[in-house]
Amino acid sequence: MDWNELSGPQLKILREAILRSFPTVSRFDMFLSDELDKGSLANEVGPGSFEQQIHAYLISIQSEGWTDSLVDALQRQRGKNPWVRRLPDAIRAAGTSAPERLAAAPSMQLEKIVQGGGFADLRIWAQSLALVSAATCRIEFPSGQAQGTGLLVAPDLVLTNYHVVKRQLNKEASPADVVCRFGYARDANGLDEGTPHNLAAGDAWTLDASPFDTVDTGGAGIASASNLDYAVLRLTSPLTDWKPIRVAANIALPNADLPVLIVQHPAGTPQALAIGKSLGTNENGSRFRYDADTLGGSSGSPVFNQRLELVALHHAGDPRSEIRAAYNQGIPIGLIVAAWQAKHLPPFWQ
Repeated sequence: MDWNELSGPQLKILREAILRSFPTVSRFDMFLSDELDKGSLANEVGPGSFEQQIHAYLISIQSEGWTDSLVDALQRQRGKNPWVRRLPDAIRAAGTSAPERLAAAPSMQLEKIVQGGGFADLRIWAQSLALVSAATCRIEFPSGQAQGTGLLVAPDLVLTNYHVVKRQLNKEASPADVVCRFGYARDANGLDEGTPHNLAAGDAWTLDASPFDTVDTGGAGIASASNLDYAVLRLTSPLTDWKPIRVAANIALPNADLPVLIVQHPAGTPQALAIGKSLGTNENGSRFRYDADTLGGSSGSPVFNQRLELVALHHAGDPRSEIRAAYNQGIPIGLIVAAWQAKHLPPFWQ
């Protein structure tokens, strides 16, 4: 990988890693002086916010050809920081090649239906997406350290993956340290740090859970429809400012090649949206596959069809690939609801 030829999305990931590693400009200036014998940000790129200065600095050093030296120094001094530790994989995953241009058709006709996905009223769709954004949270433990993503499915219930809170479920860590941070996102005004919410005390912190399958981590065979890698977490109190996302028992998975959307916190970053297409299911229908991008920290993210109906719970990528996977996959929401129904849980779904 050539660190001196990073794309815009890759530079954004590097910028975020630096901002997460150095709380102040002065600390980063000290790092530049000690590790690279370089001057301060202000001297190199002029005034501005810390983020603006880092953005300008990365563009400058890439043109000068020593981004690799900066990354080497960053990994030496901040190698234990999860953002820096995951940096190579995150940069590789963000690398994309330019799409091939469509060859000119020999004779064009009036527009036709191509995929059969239908249409959506734009403003209503945008309003629905805003509700999805508000209901999606970053799951942290301890507070501030991202572990995964979750979705508000009832006023006091958050749906995520079993493996995100596996240590708490196995009593290896305290659920009292788990935080669900809603609203951690960027907008035109900058970064909103969001609002943290804790889990209920005692054994009330979880309503139900189902472990993942060994196949999900590279084992042989076909994943069982009984191992669904989900956990339903209970908050200390119902949220009144956030509207839960509707969970439907009979929702159909999108047909192959139709769009899927994943709202997530990839690598713990502020909330992001990835769009891809359906790749169908595995052999027994226990896993739904798609090509939308995800990273560590995306576990537990909601997967939607193009009408923004919840269709799956993202939980893993192709276990055979460490960097560029053949697919990502989630648990069909219909199977999860069926498990809740079989356990006679108080219904919060429709």
